[in-house]
Amino acid sequence: MDTMISKILIEYNGIDATEIIANDCDSYTWVDNANGKADTVTLNMRNAEMKWLNGYYPENEDTFKAWLQLSNWSKDYREGKIYCGCFMVDSLKYSGFPNTVSLSGISTPTNNNFNVKQKNRTWSKTTLRTILTDIAREAGITLSYNAEEISIDSINQSGKTDLSFAYSVCSEYGLAVKLYNNKIVVYDQTEYEKASAKYDINIKELGGSGSYVINKAVTTVYDSVKIQYTDGTKGDTLTYEYIVPGTMGKRQMFLSSKAESYSDAEKKAKAALRENIRKSVSITLKMTGSAKYLATDCFNLVGFGKMDGKYFIDTVTHSKSGGKYTISITAHKTVSDF
Repeated sequence: MDTMISKILIEYNGIDATEIIANDCDSYTWVDNANGKADTVTLNMRNAEMKWLNGYYPENEDTFKAWLQLSNWSKDYREGKIYCGCFMVDSLKYSGFPNTVSLSGISTPTNNNFNVKQKNRTWSKTTLRTILTDIAREAGITLSYNAEEISIDSINQSGKTDLSFAYSVCSEYGLAVKLYNNKIVVYDQTEYEKASAKYDINIKELGGSGSYVINKAVTTVYDSVKIQYTDGTKGDTLTYEYIVPGTMGKRQMFLSSKAESYSDAEKKAKAALRENIRKSVSITLKMTGSAKYLATDCFNLVGFGKMDGKYFIDTVTHSKSGGKYTISITAHKTVSDF
């Protein structure tokens, strides 16, 4: 059988730089996140001739695109080329001796104030899509919005960066935010978790070199939620309450949050409860590298007894070091039944 090969391909400032970087690159890490964190790529390279401090010295606003090229992989692990996305140079670390350089890229725009300037502003009589479109435009990127239209009567961005504000307002409605390839990608996580599993991950696949860690929380998990909100027209304080079907609702989460209507209160209350329950069962799997597993995928966990079920991938970390290509998957049990 041919030797399995994994290689990172790089286009730097629009120029094919694969050979330049691959010849020096000893290891790399690509972190693919589903929500709440930017994707990153780190390249660890030899710098014996000091070229990465001279003619090849990266500038602050440099960008690069990255792919993983997999050859001679078995069918179950899927070979091929995965597009990691477009990244801006985020940090450089030089070390010696021997001379090395670690170059990290991030999917967050770093050539403007998108994630650094705290702003105070108000939107009125608008929609969440419009707010996010404004934020994306100012960041010089585009918006991909895959969720229902959400009307917003009034909302304040108080002392938050555009990035943190986008994360927080989307989270209130159960929407996920992924920064990918010069885009803000917004999607309804509950709808994604309703999707059929794309594949199984069986305990047998971990073999002797793989590993797993499963965490189950009990005392921090709620089974009901109550939110008090002020009616926008009458000014009355109203209450919305929800109990997870099949439970007694004895462990209640309480929210004191602004809501513009009964429907708005319901969206926010259920989103908060789902997020709490999602944290109750999580798993980390380490195994042989593969192009098959991507953040936002759902899969069936098999061979773990009572912990079997459908899981949603939060993060996939692809790493190559010492010639060995591996992945680490973090996932949570899906919550889409209410």
